[in-house]
Amino acid sequence: MKWRFFVLMMGLLLPACEGEEINPPGARTAIRLTAEIEGVRTRLSASSWEKGDAIGVYMKKAGSPLDAGALASNMQYLYNESNLFHPKDQQNAIYFPYNNQLVDFIGYYPYKGEMTDFQFPLNLTIQGDQGALDLMYADNVVNRDSTNRNVDMSFTHQLSKLWMEINHYRGLELENLSLIITDVPTTGSFDLTTGTLSVDMAKTNVACCVNKDCTVAEAILMPGTNLAGSDMWFIADEGAQVYKVSLAELVPSDILAKSTQYNFRVTLHSDEVEIVDNKITIKPWYTTTPDSIEMIAERTPEDPPAIRGSFENPYTVAEAIINQGYSGVWVKGYIVGGFTGTSVGSFTTDTSTAKNSCIAIADTQYETEIANIMAVELPSGSIRDDLNLADNPGNMHKRVMIKGDLTTYYSAPGIKNPKQHQFLTE
Repeated sequence: MKWRFFVLMMGLLLPACEGEEINPPGARTAIRLTAEIEGVRTRLSASSWEKGDAIGVYMKKAGSPLDAGALASNMQYLYNESNLFHPKDQQNAIYFPYNNQLVDFIGYYPYKGEMTDFQFPLNLTIQGDQGALDLMYADNVVNRDSTNRNVDMSFTHQLSKLWMEINHYRGLELENLSLIITDVPTTGSFDLTTGTLSVDMAKTNVACCVNKDCTVAEAILMPGTNLAGSDMWFIADEGAQVYKVSLAELVPSDILAKSTQYNFRVTLHSDEVEIVDNKITIKPWYTTTPDSIEMIAERTPEDPPAIRGSFENPYTVAEAIINQGYSGVWVKGYIVGGFTGTSVGSFTTDTSTAKNSCIAIADTQYETEIANIMAVELPSGSIRDDLNLADNPGNMHKRVMIKGDLTTYYSAPGIKNPKQHQFLTE
């Protein structure tokens, strides 16, 4: 009898070695999740999903509203470069109901671990990481059961985008270029239960995302924004060159459309403003045709607006501690020590015992109060080579500016994923 049981089990298991995963009799059926994007991504260099991109997924009874009774809530799925999304871990895996009950799916990007009442919060003020701001939503998969485990989601962009190609009329290479758009709404929330966006009335300035060569800038804005009362400021060479152009004559009087990209070709000019063409091409994000409007921005002696967290106006450590959640912002402070363990409680001023994977910064040169310091992650590479105290004890008490993400690190407000740094002279 034992050999018969063995043969029977081999007959069940062998097909799984030849193709797609199968579920043993009586086992739950896991969803097989794929996702497409209607249009291109907003990252400067990518037009598709990237490995590690995380989406949130809900499964609910077919035709029912998304609420606390959802069959699966905010499960995290990660892209793995084979056109498939897999659950982050077993706890995030979604399975169809046993009874073949019909279900619907809702998905969103980027994944957010904690939300209140299914409201996805938005803050577009700092745009260092466009991928983290590119809100997308999918609700196209309905009336499914375990007889068809394929969940093929189609995500659509929910915001608007400006894309700008930038050059100087004399062909000069620009350095440390920043671009600010004034007087636009930047905060709001997206309701995952209805797929609707609510935008706050308050307006502020936006620091756009600029590539390393200072030749392309882009910004994600709220749909419904009227740019007629806004200006574009171009600040180059640490404020030595400032250019300004009004958007009133360049943007249609109607509002920015959802899922739409507006392209500009900008020439920075030292003498005058010339509007080459008063038409603007609006294109859906599902096309990459580089149609654009040309405009010329004039040099101006006016002081540009300040954006906290920008290169020209970095956060202090105290400001960074209370402004957690921003990505790609600049923070300035003194290197006051390091850490021997994995919490801020292991802070040390002894450079011989400090780990080389992190440093501590503060607003005053000899700060030792833990509440006033921030831990800064130093991933392997040039930034670790340059800043860590174990190999560079002479860095102690030096002033530095670091560009990174304000997020929890060492169980306290910190800086992770640093991208750039610069030592400062007193």
